[in-house]
Amino acid sequence: GAGRGPALNAGADAASGQFLTFLHSDTILPPSWDSKVRNHLTIKENTMCAFSFGIDQSEAVGAVPPGIQAVETTANWRSHLYALPYGDQVLSISSAVFQYLGGYPYQCLMEDYELVALIRNRSMQLRNLNERLSIIGGQPALCSPRRWQKLRVLKVTYTNSYLVKLYNNGLDPEQLFRRYYGAETKPAISPWEMKLTNKR
Repeated sequence: GAGRGPALNAGADAASGQFLTFLHSDTILPPSWDSKVRNHLTIKENTMCAFSFGIDQSEAVGAVPPGIQAVETTANWRSHLYALPYGDQVLSISSAVFQYLGGYPYQCLMEDYELVALIRNRSMQLRNLNERLSIIGGQPALCSPRRWQKLRVLKVTYTNSYLVKLYNNGLDPEQLFRRYYGAETKPAISPWEMKLTNKR
């Protein structure tokens, strides 16, 4: 259905570069991000890369709730120890590999989780090809704190973990969308979905 997967694929279709970088609209890129991505992806073994995770705590965004540092720390443990970044860490991949893999799955949520899982599985199964997902060190990509400001750290952490568990247990992305946003996905077919549908 409608949602992020088709939108991201539409953006990739319109791009013409050697590498693709997928940025959430509320995420701030670190300085010299483009050269860092290029340097990582030109290393033969790196299939995909992402930045470390950070949350914007500047004065411009206002006060952040207690526990934000723990959110950053645990997210970076997950990323570095298990090579499991999420979309708000700015995923980058060569356009050739992205097209070979078929792009993002055609779903409204968890599209980043699925693509990263595919890369991780390939890395484990094809060790002789030395494929890997690399986390770029140094300054992180900064995510907006608004979810934690609105709902507080414990609720956001529990909700995210619970939805990942439901998804891994087979809950459909459309149902996840309703639980997460409290609304139905748009029934109308968007322009990029029509384009993708016609390609099938």
